[in-house]
Amino acid sequence: MDLFFAYLAGLLTLINPCVLPILPIVLTSSLGRHKAGPLAMAAGMSVAFVALGLVLSVFGRSLGISEEMVAQVAAIFLLIFGVILLVPKATGIFATMTSGFAARADTSIDAVEQKGLGGQFLVGVLMGAVW
Repeated sequence: MDLFFAYLAGLLTLINPCVLPILPIVLTSSLGRHKAGPLAMAAGMSVAFVALGLVLSVFGRSLGISEEMVAQVAAIFLLIFGVILLVPKATGIFATMTSGFAARADTSIDAVEQKGLGGQFLVGVLMGAVW
C-alpha cells in the first residue's frame, strides 16, 4: 500500500503550479517526435525517479542519514535559495557561479538524439534526474 501512495504522490506533483504550465509543451514536443513519445518519456522519468530514490536511500542508510536530517537540510537549502531569489545582488552572483554548469548542461542535452522512442526515453531520464 505504501508503494501505491508513493506513486500517487508522484502523480500529484504533476499538478504543481511550477510544472503544470510546462507539461503541455513538453508532452506536445514529445508527441511531435514520435507517436508514443510521451509514454517513452514518462517511462524514462519513472526509471530516473526509482533509480535515484533507491541510490539515495541505500547510501543514506549506509551513511546513517535519517529522514529528519534530509528534511532539515532541504529546508535550509530552500531558505538559502529563497534569500538568493529575494536579493538581486545574490541572484546575480548565483547566476554567474552556475552559468558554466548551465551551459554544459544545455550543450549536453542538445547533443542527445531526441528522435524515436529511445531518444524520448533518454530525455525522460534526464528530466527525471533534474526534477
